[in-house]
Amino acid sequence: MNKAKILIRFSAIYAVLGAFIGGHMAGAGSHMFRSIHAHILVVGWLSLFAFGVFYAIFKIPKSSKLALIHIWTAILGSFGLTSGMWMYYFQPDWALEVFTLIYFIVGGTILMVSFLLFLFMTFVYGKNISDRS
Repeated sequence: MNKAKILIRFSAIYAVLGAFIGGHMAGAGSHMFRSIHAHILVVGWLSLFAFGVFYAIFKIPKSSKLALIHIWTAILGSFGLTSGMWMYYFQPDWALEVFTLIYFIVGGTILMVSFLLFLFMTFVYGKNISDRS
Protein backbone atom coordinates (compact mmCIF):
# COMPACT_ATOMS: atom_id res chain seq x y z
CA MET A 1 0.00 0.00 0.00
CA ASN A 2 1.36 3.39 -0.98
CA LYS A 3 0.58 5.45 2.10
CA ALA A 4 1.53 8.81 0.60
CA LYS A 5 -0.53 8.27 -2.55
CA ILE A 6 -3.68 7.27 -0.66
CA LEU A 7 -3.48 10.25 1.70
CA ILE A 8 -2.71 12.76 -1.05
CA ARG A 9 -5.57 11.47 -3.22
CA PHE A 10 -8.05 11.78 -0.35
CA SER A 11 -6.58 15.22 0.32
CA ALA A 12 -7.27 16.23 -3.28
CA ILE A 13 -10.90 15.13 -2.93
CA TYR A 14 -11.26 17.32 0.15
CA ALA A 15 -9.59 20.24 -1.66
CA VAL A 16 -12.11 20.08 -4.50
CA LEU A 17 -15.03 19.68 -2.08
CA GLY A 18 -13.81 22.60 0.06
CA ALA A 19 -13.32 24.81 -2.99
CA PHE A 20 -16.78 23.88 -4.27
CA ILE A 21 -18.39 24.77 -0.93
CA GLY A 22 -16.40 28.03 -0.81
CA GLY A 23 -17.56 28.91 -4.30
CA HIS A 24 -21.13 28.09 -3.36
CA MET A 25 -20.94 30.35 -0.31
CA ALA A 26 -19.51 33.19 -2.39
CA GLY A 27 -22.12 32.77 -5.11
CA ALA A 28 -25.01 32.48 -2.67
CA GLY A 29 -23.79 35.37 -0.53
CA SER A 30 -24.21 33.17 2.54
CA HIS A 31 -21.67 31.96 5.07
CA MET A 32 -23.92 29.19 6.34
CA PHE A 33 -21.34 26.49 5.53
CA ARG A 34 -18.26 28.35 6.82
CA SER A 35 -17.46 25.98 9.73
CA ILE A 36 -17.87 22.91 7.55
CA HIS A 37 -15.92 24.55 4.72
CA ALA A 38 -13.06 25.44 7.09
CA HIS A 39 -12.89 21.95 8.60
CA ILE A 40 -13.01 20.24 5.22
CA LEU A 41 -10.04 22.32 4.09
CA VAL A 42 -7.99 22.17 7.29
CA VAL A 43 -8.74 18.64 8.46
CA GLY A 44 -9.41 17.02 5.11
CA TRP A 45 -7.16 18.79 2.66
CA LEU A 46 -4.31 20.22 4.74
CA SER A 47 -3.90 17.52 7.37
CA LEU A 48 -4.21 14.56 5.01
CA PHE A 49 -1.81 16.27 2.61
CA ALA A 50 0.70 16.91 5.41
CA PHE A 51 0.46 13.27 6.50
CA GLY A 52 0.94 12.18 2.87
CA VAL A 53 4.06 14.33 2.54
CA PHE A 54 5.35 12.88 5.81
CA TYR A 55 5.08 9.35 4.40
CA ALA A 56 6.57 10.43 1.06
CA ILE A 57 9.62 12.09 2.59
CA PHE A 58 10.48 9.92 5.59
CA LYS A 59 11.26 6.22 5.52
CA ILE A 60 8.46 4.62 7.48
CA PRO A 61 8.50 0.84 7.10
CA LYS A 62 5.90 -0.47 4.66
CA SER A 63 4.98 -3.18 7.16
CA SER A 64 4.21 -0.71 9.96
CA LYS A 65 0.85 -1.54 11.53
CA LEU A 66 1.02 1.77 13.41
CA ALA A 67 1.24 3.66 10.09
CA LEU A 68 -1.66 1.64 8.66
CA ILE A 69 -3.85 2.43 11.67
CA HIS A 70 -2.79 6.08 11.49
CA ILE A 71 -3.73 6.39 7.82
CA TRP A 72 -7.18 4.85 8.20
CA THR A 73 -8.01 6.76 11.38
CA ALA A 74 -7.01 9.97 9.58
CA ILE A 75 -9.23 9.19 6.59
CA LEU A 76 -12.20 7.91 8.58
CA GLY A 77 -11.87 10.60 11.24
CA SER A 78 -11.72 13.46 8.76
CA PHE A 79 -14.80 12.11 6.99
CA GLY A 80 -16.63 11.44 10.26
CA LEU A 81 -15.86 14.85 11.71
CA THR A 82 -16.81 16.86 8.63
CA SER A 83 -19.92 14.86 7.69
CA GLY A 84 -20.94 14.71 11.35
CA MET A 85 -20.53 18.48 11.59
CA TRP A 86 -22.76 18.93 8.55
CA MET A 87 -25.41 16.65 10.07
CA TYR A 88 -25.17 18.36 13.45
CA TYR A 89 -25.56 21.88 12.06
CA PHE A 90 -28.21 21.15 9.43
CA GLN A 91 -30.24 18.43 11.22
CA PRO A 92 -31.49 16.48 8.17
CA ASP A 93 -34.94 14.97 8.60
CA TRP A 94 -33.68 11.43 8.09
CA ALA A 95 -31.14 11.58 10.96
CA LEU A 96 -32.13 11.29 14.59
CA GLU A 97 -30.66 14.05 16.74
CA VAL A 98 -28.96 11.62 19.13
CA PHE A 99 -27.44 9.69 16.19
CA THR A 100 -26.15 12.93 14.69
CA LEU A 101 -24.49 13.99 17.92
CA ILE A 102 -22.89 10.59 18.51
CA TYR A 103 -21.70 10.40 14.88
CA PHE A 104 -20.13 13.87 15.16
CA ILE A 105 -18.40 13.01 18.46
CA VAL A 106 -17.15 9.63 17.24
CA GLY A 107 -15.79 11.17 14.01
CA GLY A 108 -13.92 13.82 15.98
CA THR A 109 -12.62 11.24 18.43
CA ILE A 110 -11.30 9.02 15.65
CA LEU A 111 -9.57 12.05 14.15
CA MET A 112 -8.03 12.90 17.51
CA VAL A 113 -6.74 9.32 17.77
CA SER A 114 -5.16 9.84 14.35
CA PHE A 115 -3.33 12.96 15.52
CA LEU A 116 -2.15 11.19 18.67
CA LEU A 117 -0.91 8.26 16.55
CA PHE A 118 0.98 10.72 14.36
CA LEU A 119 2.61 12.24 17.45
CA PHE A 120 3.52 8.76 18.65
CA MET A 121 4.93 7.85 15.23
CA THR A 122 7.28 10.83 15.25
CA PHE A 123 8.90 9.34 18.34
CA VAL A 124 8.78 5.67 17.31
CA TYR A 125 10.29 6.39 13.88
CA GLY A 126 12.28 9.44 14.97
CA LYS A 127 15.52 7.85 13.78
CA ASN A 128 14.11 7.97 10.23
CA ILE A 129 13.30 11.68 10.44
CA SER A 130 16.17 14.00 9.57
CA ASP A 131 17.07 17.00 7.43
CA ARG A 132 17.99 16.22 3.85
CA SER A 133 21.14 18.36 3.93
